[in-house]
Amino acid sequence: MISAAFLIHLINAAFILILNIYLRKEGYTDSVIAEFNSYRFLGILILAFPLGVFIRGKPLKPFFIASSIMVPLSSLLLLLMIKGGDVTQITFGFIAWGISFMILSVCTLPFIMRSEPEDVVTEAISLSFSTWSLAMIVSGLLINLLSRLSDITIFNQLIVFDEYHIMLMIVGLSSFSIFLVLFIREAKPRSTSSHFLDNFKALRSDYDWLLIFRVLTPNMLIAVGAGLTIPFVNLFFNSVFLMDSDKFSLVGAITAGFVFLSMLVIPVVRRRFGFGVAILLPQWLAIFFLVILALTQLAVSFSWAIYVAIGAFMLRQPLMNMAGPVTSELGMKYVGPRNQELISALSSSIWSASWFVSAKIFQVLRQMELEYYQIFLITSVLYAVGVMFYHMLINDYAKREPVSGQPISNEVFIDKDH
Repeated sequence: MISAAFLIHLINAAFILILNIYLRKEGYTDSVIAEFNSYRFLGILILAFPLGVFIRGKPLKPFFIASSIMVPLSSLLLLLMIKGGDVTQITFGFIAWGISFMILSVCTLPFIMRSEPEDVVTEAISLSFSTWSLAMIVSGLLINLLSRLSDITIFNQLIVFDEYHIMLMIVGLSSFSIFLVLFIREAKPRSTSSHFLDNFKALRSDYDWLLIFRVLTPNMLIAVGAGLTIPFVNLFFNSVFLMDSDKFSLVGAITAGFVFLSMLVIPVVRRRFGFGVAILLPQWLAIFFLVILALTQLAVSFSWAIYVAIGAFMLRQPLMNMAGPVTSELGMKYVGPRNQELISALSSSIWSASWFVSAKIFQVLRQMELEYYQIFLITSVLYAVGVMFYHMLINDYAKREPVSGQPISNEVFIDKDH
C-alpha cells in the first residue's frame, strides 16, 4: 500500500509544484487559478463523508485499486482539458482529480489502524505520511532534470520538455501503482459490515460525536489556514521573486527531503517526549518561519530576501508536516476504534471543505489586490488558534484511558507517555 501510494503521490506532488505555474503560462490569472483549485476539493467535500460511512467494516483493497486507476486517468484528462482551453471541462477535470485522490486519503489511515499492532502504529503512520515528501523529492528532481533536457522527437512527434510534457511523463510513471495495489493483503476489519443506509441510520447512536468534534476543531482551523497558503506558494515565489517552475521544483524537492527526514525523527520524539512536544513545539516554530516567509515580500528589493524566503520555506515545511502523523495518531486514539473510519473520512471532508473555502477566499483577496504577505499572515493567525486547540486536546487526552477495544468517551485515562 505504501509503495503504491508513493507512485500515486508522484502526480499530486508534480501538480502541486508546477500546475499553477503552467496554468499561469496558459494565460489564466491568479483568481481563476484559485477557482480551479477550489473545484478540486468540491467533489471531496461532497463524497468523503459518505465514503467514510460506507467503508465501515468493509475490505479496503478494492478502493485502493479504484484510486490507482482513477488518479492517473483523471490527471491525464485534466492535462488534456487544460491544453484544450475549455473552462467547463477544466472545472470537471479538477473535480474528478480531487475525488480520485480522496479515495486513497480516506482509506489509508483505517487500513493502517486495522493492519498494524499498537506498538508500531506511530511508525506506520509516519511512514505513510513520508510517502508524500518522498514523492515530492522525486517529482521535484524529475521536473528540474527534465526541464534541462533539449527537445526530442519520438515517433515523429516533437517532445518539448515543458510543464505539460513533464507532467504527462509523471502521470505515466504513476500508472504502475495498479500492479503494486494488486499485491495488498489486509487484515480483517475490526467493525462489522452493514448496509450503507444502516450505517447512516447508526450515525447518531454508534459514534461519539463530542470526541469527534474535539478532534476536528483544530484540524479545521489549521486546514483553513493551510488552504490559503500551501496551494499558492509556487505563485508567491513566481510572482514575488520571478522563480520559474524548474527552480521552484528544485526548492520543493530539497524541502521535501527535510520533510522526509523529519518524518523519520518524529516517532522518536513522540515516544520520548509525548504528544505535547511532538505536536506543539514544531507547529509553533513553523508559524514563526511562515511569518518570516511572508515578510520577505516587503524586502523584495534586497538581494538577500529570496534566500531568506527559501530558507524560511524550507524550515516551515518540515516543522509543520512532522506534526501531521502525530496529530493523526492522537485523533485516532482519542476517538477510539469504532469511530476511526468516520474520523478519517471527516478529516478528509474538513480539509477539502476548508481548502475549497480557502481557495475561494484567496480568489476574492487577490481580486481585492491583497498582497501575498497579508494572506500568509492570516494563515499564521489561524494556525496559532488551531495549535491552542491542540494543546487543550492533548491535555484532555492525558486524563483518559480507553478500555480495551472501546472508545474513550467516559473512562478515566492516564497517558503512559506523559
